[in-house]
Amino acid sequence: MNKIIAIINDIDEASEIQNLVDGYIMPLKDLSVNYTKTFTIEEIEKVLKLNKEVFVSVNKNIHNDELDKLKKTLTNLTKLNINGIIFYDISIVNLKKKMNFKTPLVWAQEHLTTNYGTVNYWNDKGVQYAYLSSELTKREILEIKENSKSKLFVNIFGYLPMFTSKRHLVKNYTETFNLKENEGQAKLSKEGNEYLIEDTNLGTTVYSSYILNATEEDFKNIDYLVFNSNFISTEDFKEVLTDYKNKKPNKYPKNLGFMFEDTIYKVK
Repeated sequence: MNKIIAIINDIDEASEIQNLVDGYIMPLKDLSVNYTKTFTIEEIEKVLKLNKEVFVSVNKNIHNDELDKLKKTLTNLTKLNINGIIFYDISIVNLKKKMNFKTPLVWAQEHLTTNYGTVNYWNDKGVQYAYLSSELTKREILEIKENSKSKLFVNIFGYLPMFTSKRHLVKNYTETFNLKENEGQAKLSKEGNEYLIEDTNLGTTVYSSYILNATEEDFKNIDYLVFNSNFISTEDFKEVLTDYKNKKPNKYPKNLGFMFEDTIYKVK
């Protein structure tokens, strides 16, 4: 049976939707990217009181001068009763072994989580979960589930991060042309599409021009189906979750992203 897990915008939103979800993904402040809202350890503790599953995202690429901070953060995180740590940088796998903490790990290397061979490799290294790439087709997702030993996360609703740069692309642009910055957020219009952009202290992320909306698809025994509330109001997000629970289509256009778009390599 699928579990519904939500990427939330704030603590109040977590409370608003608690009867509609099985858990939350909470990005950790200063150590996570590709989210519009991050949370402190103290805020995570508050959400844990809702008695739902909580996975904390620590998916920033870690630099050498950040390792001490990461170790201290992991020490604090693993004292909490969280269900897992979502990671990008494999230093966290090594640190788990060295620090001997028991908190489960979720492999989430964006465009690399695309096959069951590598999912099983990390499972053998003690990583119990994998967060699959949104560039996979539905057929590939179900194939990975059938052949992997890990529990899987799959995005089925929300804006998707397309790429991240550690450079401050929006801030650099506005400063160069002496323009007013809108709290680090911007939009890029190209070929009739608008792409959401956010520039934070950790760099710039560009999001998809569409909302992935695969809520009407049957994902059979995929363990965690992820709903992302970034750039979506709590009211609308709650409505989407309510419709899903009632097995009704939601108000957003159906958009399946790459789920039925096989990647074809053409050699010239």
